[in-house]
Amino acid sequence: MVEVNEMVKIFEGRLNCEVKVQSRKCGVKKIEKHELFVRVEREKFMKAVKLLFEIQDYPHFSVISATDFGEKIELLYHFTVDYGKRNQEKLVTLGVSLPKDDLKIETITELIPGAMISEREIHEMMGVEFIGLKDTRHFFLPEDWPDGKYPWRRDETFPEEMTNKMYERWKEVSRDE
Repeated sequence: MVEVNEMVKIFEGRLNCEVKVQSRKCGVKKIEKHELFVRVEREKFMKAVKLLFEIQDYPHFSVISATDFGEKIELLYHFTVDYGKRNQEKLVTLGVSLPKDDLKIETITELIPGAMISEREIHEMMGVEFIGLKDTRHFFLPEDWPDGKYPWRRDETFPEEMTNKMYERWKEVSRDE
């Protein structure tokens, strides 16, 4: 088990990056929980992920979230270190910003195969290209969704004909359940 302060030293020392720690007391027993937010440059991103594997043999990956900030898209990779160790778990978020004119980042599926679902979702909803991702088929959108249209982006609009198709598909799936 690696302590929070040691994790901060590792990230700051090896990556020369910004690390913020938030601690709060939770539950009836007021047990202190820690969250680390590590902001890295795209060029250092894979090194940051591999550093997590040094801190713990296999960090628990949760999900990738994405936000459109106009000129850039921010990806947040959410992990837990010491997962399953009661009252010792630490949340670690790796944040990386990508300019909209170069939405590319390495896939983490070679290290964490389960990240494929999150990467495919972000790929089709935000237009981020995950270099090395072997399966880029649509996961949520219909196969005939127009290229270059990304529903979660602020600069995109839903094509009317696709909105109707999605609604019809949703009614069909809901009826089957």
